[in-house]
Amino acid sequence: MNQLIVNLIFVAVAVVGVILLLAVWRYWSAYLNMSDEEIELERRMAALNERQAFRRRDDEIVRLLRGDEQVTVDQQDVSRD
Repeated sequence: MNQLIVNLIFVAVAVVGVILLLAVWRYWSAYLNMSDEEIELERRMAALNERQAFRRRDDEIVRLLRGDEQVTVDQQDVSRD
């Protein structure tokens, strides 16, 4: 009898958890109100950002933004033209 009560409590908690997750998912999707095309665009942009995030080290990006990076030979040749 005791095991039956524990199983029923587990099932009840699991059902409530699933209902809460579905409610949050429906609320979130209704809140965003994005079309399928917009969702796909967001996914492609996130993938592009992820691929480009690792092209330069963080310290190089900081030097570029501060203007501390030294001019390279390629940049000198372009500026002379």
